[in-house]
Amino acid sequence: MIKNIRNIVSKKKRRYIDGSFDLDLSYIYPNIIAMGFPAENLEGVYRNNVEHVAKFLEERHGDHYKVYNLCSERNYDTSIFHDRVAHFPFDDHNPPRMELIQPFCEDLDAWLSEDEKNIAAVHCKAGKGRTGVMICAYMLHRGLFQNTQDALQYYASARTTNGKGVTIPSQRRYVEYYGQLIRQNLTYTPTTLLMTKIEFETIPMMGGATCQPSFTVYQGTVKIYTSQTYLGKKVDRFLVLEPPRPIPVCGDIKIDFFSKQRKLMKDKMFHLWFNTYFVANSDNSRLSNGVEGVLDGVKEPPHQNPEKETLMVKLHKHELDKANKDKTNRLYSPNFKVICLFRRADVRKEDSDVISGDERIISENEEEEDISDTDSESEWAATETTRV
Repeated sequence: MIKNIRNIVSKKKRRYIDGSFDLDLSYIYPNIIAMGFPAENLEGVYRNNVEHVAKFLEERHGDHYKVYNLCSERNYDTSIFHDRVAHFPFDDHNPPRMELIQPFCEDLDAWLSEDEKNIAAVHCKAGKGRTGVMICAYMLHRGLFQNTQDALQYYASARTTNGKGVTIPSQRRYVEYYGQLIRQNLTYTPTTLLMTKIEFETIPMMGGATCQPSFTVYQGTVKIYTSQTYLGKKVDRFLVLEPPRPIPVCGDIKIDFFSKQRKLMKDKMFHLWFNTYFVANSDNSRLSNGVEGVLDGVKEPPHQNPEKETLMVKLHKHELDKANKDKTNRLYSPNFKVICLFRRADVRKEDSDVISGDERIISENEEEEDISDTDSESEWAATETTRV
């Protein structure tokens, strides 16, 4: 592939060592590099040093490199890379907007096609999750893999020593989404649906004999709905979280779930991302996080609602962000599932307002939570503990 490259085994990731260079950097293909953030000052001691990265790229590839920064939370002086830097930002531990993936793939493909010597260095913060999402999407875009799972597995083996590449379920789901667009030659269009209810199959064990969940819906980064608190008993098989009226949702949707604890505090349980286009256009197809049976288009049983079509997103425990870390089943049954039900939105004004990405549309409960995502910076560890 590339001469004089030696990948050594570490507990977390592969490093590039050649002469004076010791960098958190992996060649995924001869012309694609995945790397950690090129940092300055003290941070450059334990991350990639930006000057070392620039020197490495110039010595190895001359003017034939371009850097792709995926971080939304930080930037750097692009002149150190002679302004050959493209920025496609999205948040850590989250998937990208669907609208971001294709432009990234097209920009990367145009650069690599311009000259056979050209290479691309793609990074986020740790150079794993977000970087892996976009590189895997590009490999599908370019036809290097036909199957999403194969692309994810290849990236994991090329980038890590423990086979843990893109580990966050929602990020894997969005790679599958893009794979479906490519395989079926589809054109993505933001699609409005009405979310009618959410169901838990089995009740989480959050303490005591009951579970008191609530949820918050985001359209992109904009909070559009906060639910009441519901009551579920552990002896029950199902818990239905049904808002007073359907919630219009469109595009990239995040749902945070919380559990009401003692002293009126709320603890983050888990969250999930999905995109409404793939719910509306599933046609009984099965999408996944690299495994079968995650997203189904279904019809509601005739005896329940014969005149309306119902669409469903059914996610198992291992497909839910943060809940998937409960390896010992301390908080969630191995059979735990979240089922989101929808119906198609009418275009009439009285049924559904037009939704924009920056418009707040519904809020029942105005109390604000300041609950941060407690995922650690890195998902590299070979062993995992349950932290939800």
